[in-house]
Amino acid sequence: MDSSDLVLLPFPGIELGTVQVRKGNLILGISDRIKINISWFGLLGQKVEIRDIYISGGKVNLHKHKDGSIDLIEFFQQEKHKLESVHQTQTIKIFDPSFTAENTSFNPKEIFKIGLKNVQIENFYVHYQDDTHNRTYGIYLWNSAFSISFYGNALDLTLQGKLDGQSFQIYGSADLNEFPVTLENLKFQSTIILDKCSLSIFRDLLVIFPNADFSKTILNGTIKIKKAPNEPINFNVMAQGKNFAYQGGNPFGDIKLNMELRLDIPNKKLDLPYISVVWPGIAEGNAKGTILWNYKTNVFFQVTANYLDYHSVLRLGKLFEFTKKFNNPNRPDGVFYFSADLKNVYALKHRFPVLKAEVKYAYPWIYISSFHAYIYNGEILGKSKINPFKSKFEVQGEVYRIQSDRILMPYTNDPIISGNMFSKFNFITEVHNQSSDFLTEFFRNMEGSGNFQILNGELLGYANFMIPVLNTLGKIVSFNGIDGRKVEFSSLKSDFKIENNRFYFQNLKLQGNGLETDGKGNISFEKDVDLILNLRLGGDIVGKALKIPIIYKGKFKQSIPYIDPIWLGSVFAGSTIFAPFFTLVGGPYGGGIAGSVVSEYVRDAWEGFKGLFASKEKTKRNNLDILRRFFS
Repeated sequence: MDSSDLVLLPFPGIELGTVQVRKGNLILGISDRIKINISWFGLLGQKVEIRDIYISGGKVNLHKHKDGSIDLIEFFQQEKHKLESVHQTQTIKIFDPSFTAENTSFNPKEIFKIGLKNVQIENFYVHYQDDTHNRTYGIYLWNSAFSISFYGNALDLTLQGKLDGQSFQIYGSADLNEFPVTLENLKFQSTIILDKCSLSIFRDLLVIFPNADFSKTILNGTIKIKKAPNEPINFNVMAQGKNFAYQGGNPFGDIKLNMELRLDIPNKKLDLPYISVVWPGIAEGNAKGTILWNYKTNVFFQVTANYLDYHSVLRLGKLFEFTKKFNNPNRPDGVFYFSADLKNVYALKHRFPVLKAEVKYAYPWIYISSFHAYIYNGEILGKSKINPFKSKFEVQGEVYRIQSDRILMPYTNDPIISGNMFSKFNFITEVHNQSSDFLTEFFRNMEGSGNFQILNGELLGYANFMIPVLNTLGKIVSFNGIDGRKVEFSSLKSDFKIENNRFYFQNLKLQGNGLETDGKGNISFEKDVDLILNLRLGGDIVGKALKIPIIYKGKFKQSIPYIDPIWLGSVFAGSTIFAPFFTLVGGPYGGGIAGSVVSEYVRDAWEGFKGLFASKEKTKRNNLDILRRFFS
């Protein structure tokens, strides 16, 4: 040391400046200032009792080996040494795990009999090297204190500082009446405060989540811990986490968490009586549950939510996929059970006002034994199987009374159909992790089948096939009593299958007022259309004979639906050759046929049809061949 001063008031003691702590020639640490106070009562009893120790400024180096032992490292390494000798850093072992309490009758409370009441440390650095994780840590204590109560039965702790540059505050107290200390008789309470703390300081714990990059994640919050004798350890957590990210990805998320935990280590049980989560604009909900771990882990949770965006929550959840490095082949996988009662669930561009489900999770699958969703004045019931880590879905379900226009609204700019839909369906699909558009790939990879029926509805806009009929045959046939502005129907139904990015209508049937339609074809999820509809109008004789084929081919809402040109050719031939016979029938189909008008329409149709599918050369050639046959 460079200087020393004696102090008498308020307590006798000594103040040392620029102190080096040595063992022989080995320097173990340094300090700018150390002050030691001595108890007046000890002096009156003719003994020296150290009351307080103040340390200001300084540094030590600690080294933890893989066997758990801890050494103090030589503070200054020898700068000059003989070339023929290899210099090795000198250390002093301060903790040896092989030296257990069984080797000694020492009671930790004996250390307090020397009268020490307070230890205060300011502006002190600890360089800590950990061989277990191959890491080094920088610890800075800017204001820390250890205090013993007057009767020596309680310890108070204050730690304020930084770990690898991240601020923390730890306050706590512990009961010192019971020695040896056991988990059952342990009594303490503590408060941990984190202020804009990067989760990178917990990198050795978070390594179990290999998909995640927590270096950008910032945590603010308070953790309160309390333990009473023969009671579980209670945690109360109020925290906010921001900027979660995948490896190489952009940060996202701003989540507030409020939760209570009760950790019962002897019974291997964790109770979570209250969990509240708020992710503004994404999710807001509560949960409670129990985790048991013995031979295997079993988890039981009840979950409620006021609103929840499924895709965002799934994106966050996949961050926490456990590494397989620590898998124990002798221990079975844990099983998680969830009972969910959710409101305002957003998924696949829809909002489900109510969604209830019973869920079982056993890695890597989520088994939804039953779900019941209310949406658009109807219901969806079913079961599902989901692999969240591969975004693989297997779904079976039934639909009751759902408004068809509302279910299609997110995928079409203008309404095309209305009515109450009923359906049975099943499908499987998968979305790859690197996909930039979840919804597009969800439908692109879908395979499935089922059936549907829509009751008491109307075909609107592009789906109104009467528009091309009236625009074409309105010049030929008088359609009395038919309003081409809308097509109302009592039933529209079909079996369907889904494959190759297309939705196939296998036996489409429509029953309306004064008309019937059957057909088949497909629509791709990229809105390519290939449909043929056969329209039969009302009437006992001509209505059954007159079957108008309407073709939808091309891009949805871009290509124009039209009547089959080959069929038009047959109408043209029939109107010129058999017109005298139709005259006997009478009505709109007989007397309304005019061969000259058909001829005019056929001549005009050539220019109109030949440019319909210019976007696809092969399709264009096929259509031109049809038209040429039509005119031959």
